[in-house]
Amino acid sequence: MAVTEVRGRKKPAGRRRKNAKVSTADLLLDATSSLMVERNSADVTFADIAESSGLNAALIRYHFGSKAGLFMALLERDAGGTFANLEALVNADMPADQKLRHHVHGVIKTYWRYPYMNRLVAVLSFESDSEAARFIAERFTQTLADAQRRILEQGEREGLFRKIDPMLFYFSVIGSCDHLFNARHSLKFAFGVEEIDDDLRRRYSEHVASVLLESVRA
Repeated sequence: MAVTEVRGRKKPAGRRRKNAKVSTADLLLDATSSLMVERNSADVTFADIAESSGLNAALIRYHFGSKAGLFMALLERDAGGTFANLEALVNADMPADQKLRHHVHGVIKTYWRYPYMNRLVAVLSFESDSEAARFIAERFTQTLADAQRRILEQGEREGLFRKIDPMLFYFSVIGSCDHLFNARHSLKFAFGVEEIDDDLRRRYSEHVASVLLESVRA
């Protein structure tokens, strides 16, 4: 994992010791993740990553082919592993409103751990070739949107939810969940909040989940 929780807060894993049993590719991914968290930006160069990892920049091309390849590998590592839990949630024996609440909490927790997630998606979707954009759409967007659609349809069958356009709902969920982490300047300068700690993450998760649930109830 690129992030560990320490006393209720998250901490980038940073540079691993070179004598640890970890691949060079993992070291490069760790360095990229840490830099993006520190800078609150996806704007990192091969030279930045090489300096942070202590490895030669040529190894980035060797392992990932390009910056887009590196970013896709980082997204897959950070978010790809959550899809099995999402599928288990969709198939769980519980009411749709509980599933939706759990889903929102899970999405926000992922963004809390990896606040650069949507910025990576934007870079790959708009500044890269069609292969990267297709990867994002098929691997992430479709997977999340399909799970949400199934939860909404279950809620309709149970009489809990009104009929909702799943495409519009997808953008509402992702936009709401991500904005707290993408607007840290607003938190700092408008509200005096320097850090998104675990308590704020939990309160925001409950707030977003409650707002979304109220918006879809029958």
